[in-house]
Amino acid sequence: MGLVIYMENETMIEQTIYNMLTENTGTHMLDSGGGSGRHWQRNQKKSIEDFKKEPEATLGFDVSGDRIYLDPTVSVFHKLTKVLEEDELCKEFNAMKVNRWDSQKYYGLSIEGENFLFQNGFSAYDNSQGGVWNTYNFENCFSQVLQGCDLKGENYCDNYVLLQIHQGVDVRGGYTDAKLFLNTHDYTLIDDSCYFSIEDELVDTKTKDMFNGSTRDNLLYLDYRGGEVTCRDGIEADQDYIKKCAKLCHYKTIEGFI
Repeated sequence: MGLVIYMENETMIEQTIYNMLTENTGTHMLDSGGGSGRHWQRNQKKSIEDFKKEPEATLGFDVSGDRIYLDPTVSVFHKLTKVLEEDELCKEFNAMKVNRWDSQKYYGLSIEGENFLFQNGFSAYDNSQGGVWNTYNFENCFSQVLQGCDLKGENYCDNYVLLQIHQGVDVRGGYTDAKLFLNTHDYTLIDDSCYFSIEDELVDTKTKDMFNGSTRDNLLYLDYRGGEVTCRDGIEADQDYIKKCAKLCHYKTIEGFI
């Protein structure tokens, strides 16, 4: 169970996600985390301001022979604080202590938490409908693995999620206590789309077109959506285009947004 930390000048959702990211989920002799290699150990060295200052997304260029492979990463801190909310029920649930995971219906919470959900009219989606999910099981570039269980509130129009963040090394364990959030954006919670632009300084952006007065755009775009990379207007980015982008930024990791 993690230590709950409250800070001034932060939103409630930022505090909750930060507390999850720094929650001690323990160690195991069989995992590969070494002495301090687990996510929670590295995250505890950061302040909430460190997380807020980090880029929403980064893009690296991996060279293998004559090909360049793109390595995008989306910050789970920025992703979760953008798409999730906490209403009064969430705040009450998330303030509950979790002494043991003895719920028979949900992973990552106590029987007291399970009873809270039942008493407040929550119901889980049927598993066959994809209500329980783990981002490790499909192509995803989040900085940490997320595990969730989609819920419906007493008002059937309200979408909620029980969310855990993977803090260990072996993905089969090392998850935080489950927290409850209002998921107003539905599918976008697990959408890892991210967007990048690179400036080509050799392109003249000052001289106006003699016919319409417009100037040239000197930005090259790389948009990552569902494992596919496109450039301008949704056109697939081929190796020539990717190599040009990599060369312009000297093969160094660049920052983007989500």
